[in-house]
Amino acid sequence: LHKLWREDVVDWEGKFRTPLQGFTSTPRPLDGIAPFVWHGSIRTPEIAEQAAYYGDGFFANNIFWPKEHYQRLIELYRQRYAHYGHGTPEQAIVGLGGQVFMAAKSQDAVNQFRPYFDNAPVYGHGPSMEDFTEMTPLTVGSPQQVIDRYAAMREHYGDYQRQLFLIDHAGLPLKTVLEQLDILGSEVVPVLRKELAKDRPASVPDAPTHAARVTAEFGDGPTRQARPGANRGDNLTGDSPYQDSPAPAGAAFGLARKEA
Repeated sequence: LHKLWREDVVDWEGKFRTPLQGFTSTPRPLDGIAPFVWHGSIRTPEIAEQAAYYGDGFFANNIFWPKEHYQRLIELYRQRYAHYGHGTPEQAIVGLGGQVFMAAKSQDAVNQFRPYFDNAPVYGHGPSMEDFTEMTPLTVGSPQQVIDRYAAMREHYGDYQRQLFLIDHAGLPLKTVLEQLDILGSEVVPVLRKELAKDRPASVPDAPTHAARVTAEFGDGPTRQARPGANRGDNLTGDSPYQDSPAPAGAAFGLARKEA
């Protein structure tokens, strides 16, 4: 992905797909700024290492395992992010998964969701819904219960930048999914944003957005439009075990384009 977005013409050969020869990906990145990359993992520490090496974001999809497992993955990512010189561990870019089912009254949420949970291919016929919600971030209850639980996530993982919610799960019908999205957007997200912003250290960065990355690269000014050749001359080198071809000895990872 990095090569395709940052180099105009790519020759590449890996293990799992057809080689690329003189390949140019289109459309080119808007404003000459490549999209921010997230590496997602449920259980694999190698993905945390890979995200740290490139200075990309690490998305811990903590929907099935106890928090201790994801604490270890996130701590590994933060330590290795600093090791590769991208910033302090606290400046690493972390996202978390989550899953919820809500109703105005918590018992109504439990009663409505239980038949789906008990018969879902992923959840069903295993731990009870009560045990599963205790062991994982699944929260079945009122909007306030969801806010309280997810506002406390940073007590376990530190300050983080992105929270994603799994809403369309367990075989819920479309009408119910849309109702859940309405509750999430109107009653949970606005409050949760404010809660997670409280006492947030100034050293903790926001999640990278396209606008922020353009400003960091070019400073404030008129919006730049994508143009042919905007990324020519970029290079990705390094001694990562995830490269498909060896890099020159001692080479360093860099994003070295300068405006002409």
